Amino acid sequence: MASVHTLSVLLFALALLTGCARNEVRLALAAPDTSVADIATINVATSRAFVGKGTTVYSGDRSSDVNFAEIQVSIPKNREPGTVVYPRTDPFVDRQFAAVGYTANKSAEAFVADINRQLAARPAADRSIFLFVHGYNTNFAAGVYRQAQMFKDFGFNGVAVNFSWASAGKTPLYLYDRDSAHLARNALRRTIKLLGQTKARGIVLVGHSMGGFVTMETLRDMGIRGEKQALQRIETLILASPDIDRTVFLDQLAEVDPRPSPFVIFVSRKDRALQASQTLSGGQARVGEGQEIDVLREQGITVIDLTNLTDGQDAANHTTFATSKTLFAMAKNGQFSRETLLGKSKAPDPIAQGIGRTVGSVTDLAAAIVYLPAKIAGVR
Repeated sequence: MASVHTLSVLLFALALLTGCARNEVRLALAAPDTSVADIATINVATSRAFVGKGTTVYSGDRSSDVNFAEIQVSIPKNREPGTVVYPRTDPFVDRQFAAVGYTANKSAEAFVADINRQLAARPAADRSIFLFVHGYNTNFAAGVYRQAQMFKDFGFNGVAVNFSWASAGKTPLYLYDRDSAHLARNALRRTIKLLGQTKARGIVLVGHSMGGFVTMETLRDMGIRGEKQALQRIETLILASPDIDRTVFLDQLAEVDPRPSPFVIFVSRKDRALQASQTLSGGQARVGEGQEIDVLREQGITVIDLTNLTDGQDAANHTTFATSKTLFAMAKNGQFSRETLLGKSKAPDPIAQGIGRTVGSVTDLAAAIVYLPAKIAGVR
């Protein structure tokens, strides 16, 4: 068993490396100014306790109920893509993220109705939901700001929903977060079922780090319960740097029926946060470290290996999936389209066929880092 000193050192390392959050991040309120900032609507479902005072709104304490909210987030226009500048005091909306309005403690019926209203305002092709599940050491505001950043930088045109589970947002409370992750599965399950009742075309579900564990535990539970109709509403499943033991993951996966497709996992062998988590877990490798890409591909999973990408905004290589300009370019170039990831693109597929290999081009890079499921012919 690790000594107290060893655990303290590892938790300090996690604090330096995770990049999941800053403990002091608050949902700072500001007046909107659309001349210098864009406004994104982030719908929220949370298992956090409601505070409702100051800029905390929802705390790291656990709630027995799922709470629903809506946050209007101001995103600076003059900002380097991939970055989130957190407000410290009164925010400057020309260079910092901020909330310019929020509605807390909505009913489940209002939550669904408001999402349907937002969907109806979009073209039919854009009526999908981006559901994000944050990771360890992430307080409420930080998780909302991160999703707003991804929503903007990846050019997602659907509706954003943030599932905020009760992370304490404090580095020493790793085990508290782990227990909260276990407890959050019922709240996420309810959220997915509610979103399944909306008029969305489908759900793009993204779980980051320990949020990947929350996601897989929830989908496993839904599979065991036979909730096939709700699972079928998930059109794409993405685990980014998942902090999950390999054996646990395969056990979870075995119960998910039907499995969302495409199913994508972002990995990196240079993810220092997951390396620290591996040590905390007694040396058990995490799925997000990418040590067994072929095993994942045999399970019908697309693996995107970020090991050699160097343009993320995170020295720990733990949030590269959300901060890399290369990935933004690939997304906007169609390299992460549903058809491409399923190997069904009508156009010649540079990922599957390795064509378009001009040095430095997006298609060249796609062929180098994207590993399609083994069942799709013509891949490595």
